[in-house]
Amino acid sequence: MLALSAAAGLPAAAWAPSGFAQDATGGAQVQQLPSITVTGAAEARPDDTPPVYAGGQVSRGARLGLMGNVDMMNTPFSVMSFTSELIRNQQARSLSDLIANDPGVAVGGPWYFDNFYIRGFEVNRAEIGFNGLYGIASSEGVQLEGIERVEILKGPSTLINGSSPRGTAGGSINLVPKRAEDTPLTRLSTNYMSDSNLGANVDIGRRFGQDNAFGVRLNAAYRDGNSAVDHEKQRASNVTLGLDYRGERLRASADMGASNQKITGAKSNFFVAAPELPEAPRGDTNLWPTWSYQDKDYVFGMARAEYDVTNYLSIGGAFGAAETRRKMNTPFGVLSNTDGDVNFFPSALEEKNKTRSGELNMRLRFDTGPIKHTTVLAVTDYDSKISNYQPQTSWSAESNLYDPADLPEPTGLDFDRPLTPLSSMHLRSYAITDTLSALDERVLLTLGMRHQKIDVNAYAWDTGAFESNYKQSANTPAVGLVVKPIDKLSLYANYVEALSQGPVAPTTAVNANEVFQPFVSKQMEIGAKVDMGTFSTTLSAFQIKRPSGFLGADNVYRVAGEQRNRGLELQVFGEAMRGFRLLGGAAWTRAILTDTPGGQFNGAKAAGIPTWSVKLGAELDIPQVPGLTATARMIYTSSIPFNATNTETVPSWTRFDLGARYATKISNHPVVFRAAVENVFNRRYWDSSPAYQTVTYAAPRTYMLSASIDF
Repeated sequence: MLALSAAAGLPAAAWAPSGFAQDATGGAQVQQLPSITVTGAAEARPDDTPPVYAGGQVSRGARLGLMGNVDMMNTPFSVMSFTSELIRNQQARSLSDLIANDPGVAVGGPWYFDNFYIRGFEVNRAEIGFNGLYGIASSEGVQLEGIERVEILKGPSTLINGSSPRGTAGGSINLVPKRAEDTPLTRLSTNYMSDSNLGANVDIGRRFGQDNAFGVRLNAAYRDGNSAVDHEKQRASNVTLGLDYRGERLRASADMGASNQKITGAKSNFFVAAPELPEAPRGDTNLWPTWSYQDKDYVFGMARAEYDVTNYLSIGGAFGAAETRRKMNTPFGVLSNTDGDVNFFPSALEEKNKTRSGELNMRLRFDTGPIKHTTVLAVTDYDSKISNYQPQTSWSAESNLYDPADLPEPTGLDFDRPLTPLSSMHLRSYAITDTLSALDERVLLTLGMRHQKIDVNAYAWDTGAFESNYKQSANTPAVGLVVKPIDKLSLYANYVEALSQGPVAPTTAVNANEVFQPFVSKQMEIGAKVDMGTFSTTLSAFQIKRPSGFLGADNVYRVAGEQRNRGLELQVFGEAMRGFRLLGGAAWTRAILTDTPGGQFNGAKAAGIPTWSVKLGAELDIPQVPGLTATARMIYTSSIPFNATNTETVPSWTRFDLGARYATKISNHPVVFRAAVENVFNRRYWDSSPAYQTVTYAAPRTYMLSASIDF
């Protein structure tokens, strides 16, 4: 049909319709013409989910915000998109488990809080995107049962994603919800995690109507029991529902869900007051008492739609809202000396975070001579209101890393009080991008500008009284270039700026929770991507600059000087040879402080960033036993600066994981059995450093089993 319209001089559709039906009944006699076979590929829509890459662990592309879904070879950024198949096969329970596959990303705290570092800069859990919008994903720990893809974009992403709550300079994370596929799905899974945590989940997908236009995807999960850590219990429930419609011109979707997580006796961070960091305790040791807990609830809803007004003009929009509530009574520990003595102080909180987020966009496609243009106009809006109550008491207790004491429960903590305002934030931005392509997409140039506005109010944590307000706006440009000199090679470069909310003083500082003025981060990056069809590599070099904050000797947190992160990243994924898959890579990062007051810390390494990070996973199909696959993964992190003067470091560490899975059929139903052991050698180490002098110790050897059956 496209060939016929072109021969007649008529414009062909920019995107081929997803399907059509023709009524051939009629009274007139019809002459049978010879059959003609036309081959070709329909141009992908920007809302089409990129296909899975060879090996099934990652996809060929990712969503670049207002630019829609883009193939990895056409993207002027470093991106990685992990699939639901990888989530199932690795039995990932949290984003922290999945992040263990990316060398450019590090965990920044306890596993039940989704705080990460990308390229050495913190990504706060409140700024994880959901289907292209901020503020919809849970800010208290994402559960993965309803997630199809986890996309990671490296570098400042303000232009394409809009203003994020913290405006991270290192990168962004976006969650893609599951959608019903054309093949009906009913999958029941059961799982076990040592010591005795049991769970089950069901995944149901159906499509209805003409051309399967309507889709429904339901996921429900529950697990409960003890973990591998002494007297730590984890209970979690999660329900998500995804609806979608795919027509010839209209695509629409809606997502909603609710979850709860309760963790008792959960390990947390230590603030280290000792002059040196002592040896890490055993992973199953737990200094936190049985009465301590984190109880978190989450509910959300979101809708997105796009309509093709003509073959060249599309309009779209999205809106969503979410609410998270957290109630906790978890004492805060200060490691006081090299003997491992810990002083505990009360830390209780009840908090509610209400967010809403929206986007409107218009996409126009046109040609100017031999150059094709895709121009996008977009506006994003984000609003959040956080209220809290922090009960106070004079309780204190002592324990030891290697000989934990039974801590008495504090008295006088009154949770029966109304919550008071803590902060409110309103972000709005306007963006325009134009992607120019020439020479059959061998050269792509993206130019863009986003005007950002930030309006933040801060309130006293104890009374809710208004304390301060700041408003700031900025124009932040971005340029991205892709050149494909040969079919399998893509060279890219980018320059990106992003307006970021100022940092917040840590709770250990004299000026705890003080919010600082916004600032602009800047990134330059060059890279090369090689796609051999079943195996791909990406090599990138980057530099990111942003103002830095540090905790002074007087325990006052200040923003002064600049942090400059330079690095190299190598990523590999896919099927290196038939039946053998690799996923991971290596990252080298040089993060230093410059222009600090009086040059006091000039040249010092920045907090929480290892020079080397290596993560490499492998899967091998065993040919002698069809359906059997052996898995292994190695994670290495070099030493990390422990204090601002860099006189002490957190030691380097290495972890090994092993596993296997077996796919077969029982009564003609596909069944997969999975087994894994994390931290096989039960290594003891400090595994994260979210800030100077704050550490977390690693989990012990952990066994995981699961079985799934498709009906």
